[in-house]
Amino acid sequence: MSENRVKSTEVLYGRFVRRLLRRSKADGVQTVEELGEWMRGQRWSVATLRIYRMALLWYFVDVGRQGTREEWSRSLGMEGAVRLRRRGGPGKRRKSEKGWGMVKAWLEEREGGRDVALWMDAGMLAGWRPVEWWTCRIEPEQRRLWLATAKAKKDAAGNRLRGVGIEDQDGRVWRYLDFESEEDWRVIQAAVQLRDRLAWERQDGVEGVLAEYARWLRRGWDAVHGSKRPRITLYSARHVFAGRMKKAGVDRRTLAAAMGQISTKSSKVYGRAMHAGTVKPSVVVPVMLVDTVRSSRSGSRPVPVSPG
Repeated sequence: MSENRVKSTEVLYGRFVRRLLRRSKADGVQTVEELGEWMRGQRWSVATLRIYRMALLWYFVDVGRQGTREEWSRSLGMEGAVRLRRRGGPGKRRKSEKGWGMVKAWLEEREGGRDVALWMDAGMLAGWRPVEWWTCRIEPEQRRLWLATAKAKKDAAGNRLRGVGIEDQDGRVWRYLDFESEEDWRVIQAAVQLRDRLAWERQDGVEGVLAEYARWLRRGWDAVHGSKRPRITLYSARHVFAGRMKKAGVDRRTLAAAMGQISTKSSKVYGRAMHAGTVKPSVVVPVMLVDTVRSSRSGSRPVPVSPG
């Protein structure tokens, strides 16, 4: 497994690869070039095409050690592909908090769902990736939340490609947020205490916990909203965080730093200001982290940050 990719992502990629190879083989695909042509001819959404392409690159390059990413990218490229924009289906995630209030009320009425409601509220305040919750740390005196960026990556020369933050001795990249609101901070503290309790009680770790939470969200959404799609998911909390930040007028570099992204280009796809609720973010992003974010317009390289 890659040091910079969580196990659950590789499991997902493996499932995608098996599906793609089985379907393409049934259509008579035998070579890499034919596979690229076959993929570009499918009526997939832009997001689906991209993630399938990433899964194949991972399989052939990272796992199979067959050539370089550049070589495979040319064969599996997206230029000339049929791009179908879908309004949202069963597999899509909701990028707004619309409909969350009713689902939250449903969850809080059930013992097993209360923890999920708390987790989602905290995620909407912190903007963490689901797995980042499991390793986060807090400094109560400063109301400071530390998050170990799950998607941190460097190139062969040691330059940071992904992940904003301060690197520790183990190579993990940490970012932190300071909370102005005492009420918001209590939610963050409760979510961290929940994590500590589950880490002690559960044997299946973060993957088992998050899988269970995802099932609760699906049940809650279907119970309240029926067949209305897309559903809200665990990752929707990160989108809501971004949407609230955008609605509050936070600039792209600050938003990218808060979300642990090295480029402002990534933050464009998260959240929608027009769909954000009335909750104003109370987080303060340190300037030292904002300075490491690369602007998608200027194309300048990030400024290296030394651990304090």
